Amino acid sequence: MRVFLTGAIGYLGAALAEHFSRVPEIESITGVDVVPPRRPLPEKVRFVAMDVRSPEVSSAMRGHDVVVHTAFIVAWYAKMPARERDSINLEGTRNVAEAAVANRVRRFVHASSTAAYDVNMTRGRSGGTEDFLLGKGDSSSYYANSKAAAERILTEVITRTGITLTILRPTFIMGPRNTATMEGLREFTFKPLGHGHARVQYVHEDDVATAFTQAALTDMPGAYNVVPDDHLPFSEVQKIVGVKPTATIPVWLASLMMYFNWKYSGSQLHPSWLDLMFVDSTASNAKLKATGWKPHYTTAEALKSALS
Repeated sequence: MRVFLTGAIGYLGAALAEHFSRVPEIESITGVDVVPPRRPLPEKVRFVAMDVRSPEVSSAMRGHDVVVHTAFIVAWYAKMPARERDSINLEGTRNVAEAAVANRVRRFVHASSTAAYDVNMTRGRSGGTEDFLLGKGDSSSYYANSKAAAERILTEVITRTGITLTILRPTFIMGPRNTATMEGLREFTFKPLGHGHARVQYVHEDDVATAFTQAALTDMPGAYNVVPDDHLPFSEVQKIVGVKPTATIPVWLASLMMYFNWKYSGSQLHPSWLDLMFVDSTASNAKLKATGWKPHYTTAEALKSALS
């Protein structure tokens, strides 16, 4: 089996490239990204420098059996125009999907997120399932809006082509490779007024990689939440991370402070991430577990694995 992996140098893509390279059934991986690798890639991985919006994606994909699409602007820096961000996330997704159809691949596995659900409607809910409504693009989160829109694009392009489309929706991913998210959590040096008990879920990167590997090797049509069995209140997350809040402030003030850090100090944390952090909801993994997958890490264990 030959796998075509987009976003291969990003956090998730790099983790998957390493995991896929250890799977005997996977013969080779073509890793596509605009950023060159900073360290040697596994022997099975052939790197191709390419934008996912490039017309050359289709020819580069020729001869592959499975497409795993992870390329996405997650950390949005202020220097990148919003139009460019959305072009990569949405036009890039459409281009990769159309290339998959043209090449008649067997499976298309997409890295979505539980953030794709309608943020306003999921607020305060427990055990959300995969049939919950996707966001309409009207939330404050560019990430949530783009994830929902990308799923709609894939459904439009791939449905009825004979390609098995698997949409995996992880919650916040954490693990030893994810230093960026840990650094971001350490920036929350405040106690959010009224949101300390907001429930959050962190899934370990190895559990996520196992889900993607299973979807690459077997037909798993539809969407699946990739989440742990448990959750933690945000106040407990801060304790694990080692943050001792110096003040209790309202979220609107925290958002304003984050905006200035993002706009003028080079922070990767756009203030819209606050809204996602304090949605106070949990998702169910029952559908994915029914396929044989199971998480090996709790939310706390996933967080602790990223501590350095």
